[in-house]
Amino acid sequence: MEKYSDKAILNGIKNRKDSILEYLYREYYPQVFRIVVKHGGQEQDARDLFQEALIIIFNRLGKGDLEIKHSFHNYFIVLCRFIWLRQNNIKSAYDPDLLADESTVSVRPDPDMVQEGPGDKVYEEYIENQSEKIFQRHYRKLSGDCKRVLKMFFRKKSFREISDKMKYTGEDYARRKKYLCMQQLMKMINEDPEYKELKKIKK
Repeated sequence: MEKYSDKAILNGIKNRKDSILEYLYREYYPQVFRIVVKHGGQEQDARDLFQEALIIIFNRLGKGDLEIKHSFHNYFIVLCRFIWLRQNNIKSAYDPDLLADESTVSVRPDPDMVQEGPGDKVYEEYIENQSEKIFQRHYRKLSGDCKRVLKMFFRKKSFREISDKMKYTGEDYARRKKYLCMQQLMKMINEDPEYKELKKIKK
C-alpha cells in the first residue's frame, strides 16, 4: 500500500488531489469514526467531522498559517478529536486521557499528539465555517431580486447604485428592499435547528 510523506499530503490537499484525499479517507477515517462513536456520535457525524477537518486544513494552507509540529497524522486526528469534544462539550479537549488513541492498548497518549493541539483559533474557524454554510443555504432560498440586492449591499454598493442597477424608484425603496430581504434571511437562519444548536456551542 502506497504511503505519502507529510509534504505530499499537504500539497495534495491544497491541490485537491483525489489520490491523496482517498488515501486520507482510507487511512484516517476509521480512527475518526472510533472517536466519534465512542463519544456518542453516529457514522454521519464522523463523515461530517472528517470533511470539516479537511476544509479547515485546506483553508489554513491557503492562508499560509498551518503549523504542524510533528506529523500530519497527529495533527489531523487531534484536530478531529478537538472539534468533536468541544462541539459536544465533552470534558476538556486537552484532557490527556481523551487525547489518547483509542485504537491502541496504551492508556497514555503519545506526547507528540498532546503537543499538536490545534487551539481555540481553529475551533473558532470551524464555527465560522458552519455559520457560513447555514447562511449560504438560506441565502440560496431567497428570490432573485433579494439575492441581487443583498449581494450588492455586501459588496458595499451605495443605495443609489443598487437603485440604478435594479431600476427601483429611488434610494429609499432600495433601502427598504434591502431591509426586508435581510429580515427574511435572518428569520430563516434564526429558525434553522442547526443554527440554534450552533448558538448553544458558541456560548
